[in-house]
Amino acid sequence: MKQAMGIGTAGFTAMQSVMELERHGLNPGGREVVVTGAAGGVGSVAIAILAGLGYKAVASSGRAEQHDYLRSLGASAIIGREVLATPSRKPLEAERWAGAIDNVGGDTLAGLLRTMALGGSIAACGVAGGPNVSTTVFPFILRGVNVLGIDSSRVPKAKRIEIWARIMRDLPMNLLDTMIQVEPLSKIFELGEQILAGQIRGRIVVDVNR
Repeated sequence: MKQAMGIGTAGFTAMQSVMELERHGLNPGGREVVVTGAAGGVGSVAIAILAGLGYKAVASSGRAEQHDYLRSLGASAIIGREVLATPSRKPLEAERWAGAIDNVGGDTLAGLLRTMALGGSIAACGVAGGPNVSTTVFPFILRGVNVLGIDSSRVPKAKRIEIWARIMRDLPMNLLDTMIQVEPLSKIFELGEQILAGQIRGRIVVDVNR
């Protein structure tokens, strides 16, 4: 039960994002795949899944204290959030990423678009950095970049079963256990403040009996 709740919507979204990237041509052995907001719930699960499948998973995070944690999940490299989030006057920059799972949006998504490799895809599933994206059409018409919207709330039952089957196959449960922090229901308001302040890593499971 703890593992099921530890996976939760975040883990489901991470696996759904990986599957959409694969459906659009992503395969292990190529360029790097970057995960933004990597120390959060979606990001942690995504890093573990990607690394386990043989991808070179790069973690983008603004929290230096989480670097060891991200490496323990399988991140092959770690970049600061400013690498992608810093605005640029250039419509395109050097190609780097074969794929991306973006939990942030805003300036970070704009930075991803500028640095995607030819034919690369971004699974957009979060908005922690804001809903507005300032970009140009050049990533789309000169590099064929895809932005894949991930809506985990209205997935048909057959697709849900497929996604959960992939989670059971491709998410290392020993790594999931290291992501999970169990807290009592009595701390729910304190935990909410920590989430809003960006101080939570991985997954919180609430024990409703405490």
